[in-house]
Amino acid sequence: MNASDGLRISAWKYPDKTAVVYFDQRCTYAEFDERVNRLANGLIERGFKRGDKIAYLLYNCIEGVEIIQALLRAGITLVPINYRLNPEDMEFIINHCDATCLFVGADLLEAVEPVIPKLANIPRQNYIVIGGDAPPGMTKYEEVLSNSTENPEVDVRPTDIAYIAYTSGTTGLPKGVVTSSRALMANMRNAMQRGYGRGEIRPEDRVLLVLMPLVHSNSIWSTCITFWYGGKNVIYRSRGFNAEEVLQVIERERVTTSSVVPYMLTKILDLPEEVRNRYDVSSITSIGSGSAMLYPSVIDTMLRYFTGVRLSNSYGSSETGPATTLRHSELTKKPGSIGRPIPGVEVKVLDKDGNELPPGQVGEIWVKSEQRFDGYYKDPEKTAAALRGEWACAGDLGYYDEEGYFYLVDRGDDTIVSAGERISSAEVENVISKHPKVAEVAVIGIPDERWGMCCTAVVKVKEGEQATETEIIEHCRAELPAFKVPKRVDFVSEFPTTLTGKILKRVLREQYAGKASK
Repeated sequence: MNASDGLRISAWKYPDKTAVVYFDQRCTYAEFDERVNRLANGLIERGFKRGDKIAYLLYNCIEGVEIIQALLRAGITLVPINYRLNPEDMEFIINHCDATCLFVGADLLEAVEPVIPKLANIPRQNYIVIGGDAPPGMTKYEEVLSNSTENPEVDVRPTDIAYIAYTSGTTGLPKGVVTSSRALMANMRNAMQRGYGRGEIRPEDRVLLVLMPLVHSNSIWSTCITFWYGGKNVIYRSRGFNAEEVLQVIERERVTTSSVVPYMLTKILDLPEEVRNRYDVSSITSIGSGSAMLYPSVIDTMLRYFTGVRLSNSYGSSETGPATTLRHSELTKKPGSIGRPIPGVEVKVLDKDGNELPPGQVGEIWVKSEQRFDGYYKDPEKTAAALRGEWACAGDLGYYDEEGYFYLVDRGDDTIVSAGERISSAEVENVISKHPKVAEVAVIGIPDERWGMCCTAVVKVKEGEQATETEIIEHCRAELPAFKVPKRVDFVSEFPTTLTGKILKRVLREQYAGKASK
């Protein structure tokens, strides 16, 4: 079996049920499964075979979900390309992963055009264009679909590579995270078992709003899981996040669950109360947050608006798969925690020499799970550093308390050493985020002759508000030891971010490089 079998089985059980929605586009399970088979067979007829690598560069759309399912079904490794990358990074990834074909949205052709001459492994006819006319020599998406609607007979093996997800580059150049079919199937099984435990296995209980881009591992996992449930995937656009429009979609489609990053929640909660109250969001029963710190102030406001919802705060990565969850009942008990390991997963904290640390001591977070990755594609050195037997590490730092709850402190290079003292940027960010005028904050270290690193807060204030450096610093002094208080506060209108809204601190550091601290 492979992860696409959930769609195939649900199409047999619920042929007339809606499977996928993208605004005014809708497909039943029977229709969608047929198109996935036609795409998989069309690729096979064109000579692509199990184990080949095919990349896709798309904004969110129904075709994006079709491509994911068809490649999984055909045993072809899918390689999502972040559409916000510069052409040089796109060139690196497409060449590095050995892709021989690229699905590309017509509205993204301009982005990839400069590097096409440098992509030697992809002949021009293997550029498959979606949503518009194909330039001469390239192929329109619908031309690839075969007449055959039969399920392709491909022996997908557990060790086959399901997809290669290139990291977002928050700490350096992208690395190709290799996820096997076995690991992806383990993710499906784990999610289904948890669903049975909560009694939520009925198809109508799984109406997933996909807010994250389809190039994100979370979207690949969650859309596959929804098909296993026989639920409905409601796809939202991956650019131009409109908080009020999201509420409209929730009301119209009777969405029951979504996976978000805190940025999305804050955009919704920043809407005027009279706007939020126009929409019926009572269908929402669960929201999972991840990828960044979920601050207590956001939790409080969110639970007052989405009444009756189960909110969870989770930790995981492309390398480890889902690892820990802080369940709704534990949010107030353990604020700031990423929870405890999910069933079937073990987590421990190690020092730099590989020794297991006791409660309260910060070290690297290591995860033992069937869902972990197999390594970094064509990078044995980084793979050796991130894998130890059955254990995997994404480079994150954290600790656990006496009750076994874990806390994410920082990425390894987000720890600021100032005047010999180690400062957790996440801790300082947590304090600054409580200021009523602050919308978003990132704390970074800037090289400084006096301090070694100058603790610097980069702040975006809420719309219509103004704040001063002194105001933010005084707010920090009330809650932090003196050595952790930022020595500099800068204000920005927007942050450089990943597709999921995670602030790119690497880019911030580059922007501030060479700037003298105050």
